Amino acid sequence: MSTSDVLAVVGATVVTILIVALAAVLVALTKTLRDLRASLTVLEHDALALLDDARASVDEASTEIDRVERLVTSAQRLGDAKRAIATPVVKAMAFGTGVSRAAQRLREGEPPPRSQRPPKRRSSAS
Repeated sequence: MSTSDVLAVVGATVVTILIVALAAVLVALTKTLRDLRASLTVLEHDALALLDDARASVDEASTEIDRVERLVTSAQRLGDAKRAIATPVVKAMAFGTGVSRAAQRLREGEPPPRSQRPPKRRSSAS
């Protein structure tokens, strides 16, 4: 055998080994891609389920927000109505109390309270 024949056999062997290694890498890559596809399918399924749950939660939260908004609006209306009713009632009660006190003093002959007496006039001696 000549040197060129030996080099050809060595070259063919190296090429065969490289082809076998490349085939092994391709088989491993194919297996990895299949596993990746399976993982992506599971991930997609889980993500869709999670999105459905999130959508349901958002719908529920929206319903609750609407309900709370109606409650707050009702409370504000009640507060406004209470203020509208309470102010005249308080004034009427105060007026009634003042009138009854004044009537009682007039019946008893008491002088008006000191804070309501007219101020004394000073004589002008200038």
